[in-house]
Amino acid sequence: MIQKQRNLTIDDIARELGVSKTTVSRAISGKGRISDATRKRVIDYIQKHNYRPSAAAKGLAESRTYNLALVLPKSFIQLDLPYIRQIMNAICEEAFIWDYNILVCLSTDAYPESLLRTLDNRKVDGVILSRTVENDALVDVLTERGIPFATIGSLPPHASGKATVEADHDQVGGCFAFSERFLRSAREPVALLGNDMHYIVNQSRLEGFRQAAQALSFPQDAVFLRTDLGDQQTCSAAIHALLAQGVRRFLAMDDEICLYAIAALEEAGLPLSGQVTVASLFDSARLDSYPVCALRFDAGVLGQIACRELLRCLRGETYDPKPILGYRIIMR
Repeated sequence: MIQKQRNLTIDDIARELGVSKTTVSRAISGKGRISDATRKRVIDYIQKHNYRPSAAAKGLAESRTYNLALVLPKSFIQLDLPYIRQIMNAICEEAFIWDYNILVCLSTDAYPESLLRTLDNRKVDGVILSRTVENDALVDVLTERGIPFATIGSLPPHASGKATVEADHDQVGGCFAFSERFLRSAREPVALLGNDMHYIVNQSRLEGFRQAAQALSFPQDAVFLRTDLGDQQTCSAAIHALLAQGVRRFLAMDDEICLYAIAALEEAGLPLSGQVTVASLFDSARLDSYPVCALRFDAGVLGQIACRELLRCLRGETYDPKPILGYRIIMR
């Protein structure tokens, strides 16, 4: 007889009932051709003995792995990226509710080996991309292989519809509302500061700003766009050049660039005061210590919804392929 203290396996159940492991698997999954009487015998037995199939056994019975791959940028392990951390935590928590595990792949468009190896080994049922960029080879790979996947952020227009789920905030609408308020407060020259414009989120923020400037008939020659400000030194050089041109109002596309700008202004002897104004199109806790107005998006909710809708699709349930979340304007 089976010892009660030992965890049951499909082998144990099959041996005790005198049936094959395949029959037990079919009874558990509800799929495959077995008699109603046999299915009832198996179900009654596992209920009596409080059997709960392991993830591996359950996956084998249902032709699933119960794993999702979360693709993070390789820079995640080197940089302080609280936005990505919030998304990752929310995805892991949501997956746990659905009895899924998360496998982290540190991959990029140029170096997709980690994800490709995971796909080749058939270790996941779906994939979540933590950010979207122009001409992302990972999107093409997943589409060609027919792998269900979700994106954190919208895909570019030419790739729209390829993802199973595109979860995003209303980046254009939020940046329009914030930029309109920022530009309306004064008709002085403004510098818009950003980094890599290959990221779709930066393109969306730029579009929201441009729509606001157009709606207000803000003079084009009073807007200074500076991008590729990926480090403190590059941003500082740009800020000093802009100051020499008489610019005193700075709008950063994200919190990292905003912090670079604040440091550069302090270097120039211009701490945030009535002399200069700095605002950000993305808020984080790192800006709480500064008098900086910002646009807030909830990264945790975004990650949760992207994961949830992908899992709904994998279960064959009704799901939202393009959930769009709102935003808040934070005044400091």
